[in-house]
Parts: sequence; C-alpha cells; structure tokens
Amino acid sequence: MDKNFNIPSNAILLPKTTDQSLLAQYYSMADVFVICSKSENFPTTCVEAQCCGTPVVGFDTGGTKETSLISESDFVPYGDLEGLKGKIKEKLNSRYPDLANQAQNEYSSATMARRYMEEYDKNGRKERVLLIDVNCKNSSTGKIVYDLYKNIRADGREAAVCYGRGPKIIEENIYKFGIDAETYLHAGLSRITGYNGCFSYFSTLRLINFIENYKPDIIHIHELHAYFVNTKMLLSYIKEKDIPVIWTFHCEYMYTGKCGYAYECNGFMDKCGNCPAVKEYPKSLWLDQTAKMLQEKKDTLKDLNFSIVTPSKWLRDRVGMSFLKNVEMRVIHNGINTSIFRYVDANLLRQELGISNENKVILALAPNIMSERKGGEWIIKLSGLLKDENITFVLVGES
Repeated sequence: MDKNFNIPSNAILLPKTTDQSLLAQYYSMADVFVICSKSENFPTTCVEAQCCGTPVVGFDTGGTKETSLISESDFVPYGDLEGLKGKIKEKLNSRYPDLANQAQNEYSSATMARRYMEEYDKNGRKERVLLIDVNCKNSSTGKIVYDLYKNIRADGREAAVCYGRGPKIIEENIYKFGIDAETYLHAGLSRITGYNGCFSYFSTLRLINFIENYKPDIIHIHELHAYFVNTKMLLSYIKEKDIPVIWTFHCEYMYTGKCGYAYECNGFMDKCGNCPAVKEYPKSLWLDQTAKMLQEKKDTLKDLNFSIVTPSKWLRDRVGMSFLKNVEMRVIHNGINTSIFRYVDANLLRQELGISNENKVILALAPNIMSERKGGEWIIKLSGLLKDENITFVLVGES
C-alpha cells in the first residue's frame, strides 16, 4: 500500500490504542462502524461496536458478516465502494434501539465461557483447565483467553494461562513461558530458513514443565504462531500424556503451510508449495518450505485427542476443506467484556476531536489500519465519495 496517502478534510486518522474504555467511547460516538478488511475470521471490533449500540457494515470477506445481529446483507463484495456507500446511508437513516442489549446477550464473555465449558465437559466435568495462547490480557485472542480464565474460576474450577509474548502478568496461575530473546531468535531463523514453529526449544520446555506440574484435565489451545513455541515438541508431549485438547482456530495457520489467511489460495487442500505469500507473515526471505511444514502439521496432529472450535461458520467450512475435515468441530462466537463495551457518553471525545454536532460519525478501527489487510485505504476512498455529506470519518489504529 502507498504510504503517501492523503487524509481528506472529512477524515481523522488516529493512533492505535489499547485503552479499552477509550475504545468504548469511539464506538459509542459512531453512528456506523465500517470494516473493509481483506480477510477476517470473526472480527472482535464488529462485536464491540454492536455492544455499544453501533450498527456494522463492510466488505463480505471471511466470517465478517456473521458478526452482524441486524443483517448479513449489510456486507457487500470486496471493493464495492458504491454498494458500501449505500449501506452506510441506509444505516444512517435507521434506528436500532435494542442492538446493544442483543449484542451484549449474544457476545458477552460469560456466554462464550458457558459454551466453552459445555465443550470441555462433554465427557465429564473438567476441574483443571489450561489455556495456551501467544498473549494474555491484550490483543483479541489474549483478551478472550483472560476472560475465559476469569469465568472458569468463577464457575468454581481451577484455571491457568500460559502465554508466550507480551508483558509479564503477576496473577495466580498465569505464566509467561516465552523467553523474549528466544522469540527474536525464532523470528530471525524463520526468515532465514523458511521454517516456522520449530524453534523456541527452551521456551517450550518451560511450558511443558508447567503442564507437568499443573496436571490439567483439559488443555485449551488458541494461537501457536508468532515465533514463541515449538509446535511439534509441545504436541508430542500432549499426545504422550493423552491430555484432551480443545483447539480454537482464530485463523487458518494450523491447516496451511504457514498462512494465517490464505485468501483465494487453496493450496492447503493438496500439499502447499509455490506459496504466493512466502514473504508475508510469518515471513521467509527466500525459501519456500510450506509443503514440508504442511506435511509436518499432518504428521504432528495425527492421533492427537482434540476437537476444533471456530468462531465463525466460514472458518469451520474452510477447516472442512483441509486435512482436518474429519475432526469434530463446533462454532462458538468470540465474547467480550460487556462491562466495558457498552454505550457510554462520548460527547467530550467528539468535542476533543473537533467534530461538529451536525455531523454523523463513521468509525473504522483496527490495529495497523492502513495496511492492505485491514483496508484503511478503502475507508479513505469511501470518505471521498461522501465528502459533500455532513459526515466525519474517524480511523483508529495507525501504527
């Protein structure tokens, strides 16, 4: 994407923030939330917006439209800006007084946790649950994991979180096993060798030692990419101990050679190789090892005692096209902290941003929003189509 984009007079570009209370103000200030990502599984931003009472429109990519509690028809084909303009105008002329209540009932972290605990307990109640992810308390999956941790404990069970990256969290049974220096080394070796998920020996050993001592009844895995764990080493140990696993796929990484989002490529249905995204995350500078990595995933996941959860039907169907098509699967929507993401008074924020009281607000929010995948450039073009309207576009998430 051209980094020399011009911000039109009816648009405001703001930096990324991790302040969830501020995010709730952004959502509450908006009249419509728009998402133009190239691909998403089940974007949390759409859920957060609706919990604050703001309707969602956007491009129909991945499982994005499944987030809508109003209508999936509010999502148009990728790149159809005229269609998206029409959806925005339609939403600006409509009212949805019960949207926030509906969204908070459907998408609360408590609802999500209850559904997961039903999944854990299919063969008897599980009293000791271990959650594994790249993050804890931050990023979309890290917040999901932390909310699950709290809700599982509130149900009278033991819960622990093991995570690989981010700040150290001092709470009971929350353990950062990833060694930062080894994570950086893993990332560098991945770029040089073309392999990913096969380094981080000492970090993975720390994780295995925690599991050995904690003795979970079930392990709930989330994301294992991002250069912090040796996947084969971890899963070989879990298979040896025959610990049941629930695995939430938040992206496509575990059934492709390396891609989190395969887009229009269906190479994973066969054997990968000749990867069109070899230099994209998790990137390789030269070598394409995707065929070997896909075969290793097939070998490693063979005979693992696990079931798969996806947050969207779209991703479930994508998994069903892969070598994992015969694994038991269930859709459980992502949940959020509805004590934070609910309608709040955002008049002061509107004043601070200099937005006229006569103007409607269209919000787009994503980390690294001006990247090609997050689609900020589409929002800028969209603002140009509506430059003669009393509308202000607010884009949050510039790096």
